[in-house]
Amino acid sequence: MNPDTTQPSPVRTELVEGQQGFDPSTSSGQAKLNPNGAVSSIRPWHWTLPLILAVLTAPLWLSFFEPHVFYFFNRNLQALPDLTWSLFSLLGTGWGILAVTSPALWLRPRLVLAWVCAAPLAGVFTRMGKSWANSVRPLEVLDASTVHVIGEPLYVAAMPSGHTLTAFAAATALYFALPALKRSRHLWLFALALGVGLSRMGVGAHWPADVAMGVALGLLCGLSGAWLCGRIPARHQQVQSWVTRVMALLGCYALYVLLTDPMGFVQNMPTQVVLAGFLVINLAVFFVKTFKSITPPSDALGTP
Repeated sequence: MNPDTTQPSPVRTELVEGQQGFDPSTSSGQAKLNPNGAVSSIRPWHWTLPLILAVLTAPLWLSFFEPHVFYFFNRNLQALPDLTWSLFSLLGTGWGILAVTSPALWLRPRLVLAWVCAAPLAGVFTRMGKSWANSVRPLEVLDASTVHVIGEPLYVAAMPSGHTLTAFAAATALYFALPALKRSRHLWLFALALGVGLSRMGVGAHWPADVAMGVALGLLCGLSGAWLCGRIPARHQQVQSWVTRVMALLGCYALYVLLTDPMGFVQNMPTQVVLAGFLVINLAVFFVKTFKSITPPSDALGTP
C-alpha cells in the first residue's frame, strides 16, 4: 500500500497551514479548498457581520441620541492623555499601518498583501461615503467651547470615519489572513482598531455614527482583502515576488510621509520619526533578503 494515500505529508500540511490559511474545521477534517487551490478561511456568515453591525448601530447613524452620545465619549475619553488618542489616530492611516506591519514584508508577506488588497476598496468607500453623506462634523454644529479638540480642527466630510474604516479594514484583513488555528490569539487586532475609532471621537473629529459606519465598512473591506489575497498564487506571496517588492516601494513612500507630514497631529511627529526608523530597518532587511535570493551562486559566476 502506498503510504502517501493514507497519511498526509507533514511538510505539505505545514506549508498549507502557514501560507494558505489552513482551516481544519470542516466535518471531514480536511481543509476546504477554493477552485484555485487556496484554502478557504472565510465562512459565509462572516460576510453578514458588517450588515449586522450597521443594523445594530442604526440609532446612532439616525442621530436619535445626538449630541449626547458624542459628548459622552468626547468628555470621558479625556481621562487619558491627549497623546494617547492622537497616536491611536496615527494607526488609522495607511502609512502608519505599513510601518507597523513592515516586519511582515520579510517574515510573512501574505499578511501585508492581505491588508494592501483591502486598502483600495477602503479608499473608495471613504471617498464615496463622504461625498454621498455630505455630513458635517461636530465642530460645525456644536459650540466649539464645549468640544475637546486634539490636533487640527475639522468641520466637514464626516461620515464615514476614514481612520476607523482603514483601521478595521487592516485588522480584519490581517486576522483572516492568519491560519485559522492561530486567529484567536490575535483578537487584539480589533482592540487596536476600536481604539482608533474611539480616538476619532476623543479628538473631536467624528460623531459616533461616523465611527460605527467606519467599523461596518472596514469589516467589509477587510474581508474582501483577505478573500482576494487568498486567490493570489502562493508564488506572489514570497519575499522574492515582484508583488512584495512593489509593496516595499510603497513603504519607501510611507517613509517620506512619516517624516514630512504630521497628518493633523504635530505632537505625533517624534513617534512618526521613530516609526520611520523602524520602517527603514525592516525595508533594509527585506531588500537584502529579496536581492540575495536572485544572486547567482558562485559556481555560476565561474568562481573556482
